[in-house]
Amino acid sequence: MIEIVEVTNKRLLRKFINFPVKLFKDVEEFTPYIFEDEMVNLDPKRNHAAVYADFVLYLAYKDGEIVGRICGILNKRTNEKYNEKRMRFNRIDMIDDIEVTKALIRAVAEYGKAHGMNELVGPLGFNDQDKEGLLIEGFEYHNMFATFYHPPYYVEHFRKLGFVEDAVWNEYRVYIPEAMPERLSKVAEFTRKKSNLRLLEFTNKRYLKKHQIHYVKEAIELVDETYKDLYGYIPNDPAQIDQLVGQYIDLVHLDYVHIVLDENDKVVGFGLSIPTPSFALKRSKGKLLPFGWIGVLRALKKEKVLDMLLVAIKEEYQKTGILSLIYEQSINNAIKNGIKYAETGPELVTNEAVNSMWKILDHKRHKRRAAFVAPITLLD
Repeated sequence: MIEIVEVTNKRLLRKFINFPVKLFKDVEEFTPYIFEDEMVNLDPKRNHAAVYADFVLYLAYKDGEIVGRICGILNKRTNEKYNEKRMRFNRIDMIDDIEVTKALIRAVAEYGKAHGMNELVGPLGFNDQDKEGLLIEGFEYHNMFATFYHPPYYVEHFRKLGFVEDAVWNEYRVYIPEAMPERLSKVAEFTRKKSNLRLLEFTNKRYLKKHQIHYVKEAIELVDETYKDLYGYIPNDPAQIDQLVGQYIDLVHLDYVHIVLDENDKVVGFGLSIPTPSFALKRSKGKLLPFGWIGVLRALKKEKVLDMLLVAIKEEYQKTGILSLIYEQSINNAIKNGIKYAETGPELVTNEAVNSMWKILDHKRHKRRAAFVAPITLLD
């Protein structure tokens, strides 16, 4: 018999966060999320998204052992924006037993029905900066820092239960060339000569935190503006921006923070990559404390794989060559630091502009993930 237990205290929350780490302890491709961040993200008193999103966490038990977990999210802001009555789910993990999957989905469905929802959709998070999408191709590759890993049986369970794809994302591996592509250099040089755009120079992280942090926050606001029409996207509140900056600022390598300013010192372009902390986090089982930070800090200096997290260009500058400035600087620094390849974040298959960005470099589409949808009465 499968028992569903709501997470209502920190002891259970720790079990909820640690479950996938234990489930996939022998799976090479799995890399965990940061435990300390999840303790904040899954606490309604500390996650600023709780202003507009109610959420509930469930654990599934079988024979006294945890066999699954799920987070149900009622995002009132997205429902209002898109005129929907959708109950989101996220952070779903389970053993290969479809009855466990069914019990977890049913628990979220019951919560959603009690609040007037008529559809289930996921995996989707509190917002677009949260991890989203179920892996449907590329199971043999490790997940990047900003994505979940899922084995093949997850998608099999979803489809057997009647879920259908609602959105699909591509992910790419982009190989760093030995030398800067001449075509890219020419476009970047032309852009510099014909515009008043300039790349912000960072001296050190301490100076960034004290004197330049407003540019980073402005860059995230630009992401909100640029991504506003993407699938399920909602903007961040100021408090959420502060929270995002707090969680990411210590992970950044200044060689891969690219902020483009116009003649008025306003942010009009933003690119962010990080040397992936995924392998270091795997070794520490996702925990930074007490000694996990050592591995992560070492990875920031020595890791040869980049996680590409964000690219955003102000609409009126999108055909000015501004992207060439970001890529030229990023590739030059990647070559200097001996980076082998970069992993892109999920990119909607319908976003042709983004999917065509990698034509100038050697690359391959190696993963896909999807959000699935079903009527909330699916398991009645």
